[in-house]
Amino acid sequence: MFSQRTRWSLQPNRLTERLAMRRRMGRPILDLTESNPTRCRIALPTEETLEAWRAPENLVYEPSPKGLPAAREAVAAFYAEKGVNIHPERIVLTASTSEAYSFLFRLLTDPGDAILVPRPSYPLFEFLAALNDVQLSP
Repeated sequence: MFSQRTRWSLQPNRLTERLAMRRRMGRPILDLTESNPTRCRIALPTEETLEAWRAPENLVYEPSPKGLPAAREAVAAFYAEKGVNIHPERIVLTASTSEAYSFLFRLLTDPGDAILVPRPSYPLFEFLAALNDVQLSP
């Protein structure tokens, strides 16, 4: 049904079994892989956040494939303060580390290429490499 790229083993392993057991027992879990800000207990400045929605300019959606120009300019300014000049047009902002790695795999490799990765490494390298037809070599 799905591509060969996604035929990963979905069998439980020791870690997932222990995690399920702790959840069943109601034991606390510190999940360092959680990235959803509504679930990782980040204290949001609610009044400030709601106030931002009242400004009409914040209600306009203008997607930019490389990231918001103002954000890229801020990154360029940050590096300029450190003596590194980079034009905002050369900066690409991504929504996540995984997206950035996928962009790099597509930009720098061809299907079937092997790349060196450290061990331990980014936890999703195996999956991202498979989705991008890249082989990993530790």
